[in-house]
Amino acid sequence: MGSPYDRPLRFCPDFPARVERWEAWWRFQADRPLVFLSVGTRRDIRWDKAFDLLEQPDAWLRVRRAQLEATHWAGDDVPSIRVDIGPVATAAFVGAPLHFSREENTGWQTPIVGVWDPPPRLALDRGNRWHRAVMALLRHTAEDAAGRYLVMMPDYSGAVDMLANLRGAESLLLDLYDNREAVIAAATRLVDAWEETFRETNAILAAAGAGMTTWVGAVSRTPYTLPTCDFNYMIGPGDFIETCLPSLRDQARRAGRCVLHVDGPGAANHAAAIANAPEVTAVQYTPGAATPSALAKIDIFRCWQSAGKPVVVCCPKEEVPEILRQLDHRGLLISPSGVRTPQEADALAALIRRGR
Repeated sequence: MGSPYDRPLRFCPDFPARVERWEAWWRFQADRPLVFLSVGTRRDIRWDKAFDLLEQPDAWLRVRRAQLEATHWAGDDVPSIRVDIGPVATAAFVGAPLHFSREENTGWQTPIVGVWDPPPRLALDRGNRWHRAVMALLRHTAEDAAGRYLVMMPDYSGAVDMLANLRGAESLLLDLYDNREAVIAAATRLVDAWEETFRETNAILAAAGAGMTTWVGAVSRTPYTLPTCDFNYMIGPGDFIETCLPSLRDQARRAGRCVLHVDGPGAANHAAAIANAPEVTAVQYTPGAATPSALAKIDIFRCWQSAGKPVVVCCPKEEVPEILRQLDHRGLLISPSGVRTPQEADALAALIRRGR
């Protein structure tokens, strides 16, 4: 069958060339900045995540294929369909009840860990309703995707964010003082649950001959993980290094490559610790809804790039020229917001590719 990364895709004829550019980005050797940029071209179709169809694979895939075909892909990302049940999906697979909001187009879980004695099991439940549904969707999508487009991974998240959903963020914060060892042990067990899911997902894609991506758009010849640690904004550098970083490093090590997602102003407290973690290959930073400027965090990006880590910068489109001027193009992926039309997307993508 050969590698799916060596063949053109129906929706991306130059796919093999894009793969090589992505591989150079992972090595901090790209010949220009990369750009993640797409925009819808129709308004007469559904653009939500079709949560109501998660257990109806044929109907769900029809909705998602219509979205793919009505998207103008202007950047270096590759056309894809995301199998998505909202953030921190692995917590649902472990047993946290899952809820959806069609209006907000997201999902969330209800905490289930009430006590630490006896220790909660926190293991993957293969009979779990949502684990079965996601794996069925992955198989269905992978079979359709082979030779046509990529399959975008669900948000499997990081161990401490899983634990925050299973325990409740405020309770987990108190646990760092009252039950710190239990928290660290639980995070270790959750990395095992993540790895089972991660390996199963990649095996499904490989069996179908489909390639993989994630919501940051990066493409890799070898599997990579995209862990989150949004819990970090509630804690200081010492607590992050002791309670969060070990499981993140373990997850990155088991995957082989890693783009670590960090979110909001509080991430600045942990920039140095992330830079000094060799297992973290690249870093994606989202400024946060209340602070959309990426320029305010330019020193953080430089810190990570100085450590040889490519960065994924989400920013308003107006900030793109200054981002290009201040950061190293060899390890730079820009994901601009505020683009409304295919023409505007093409113009901005061309500017980023020129590096100015």
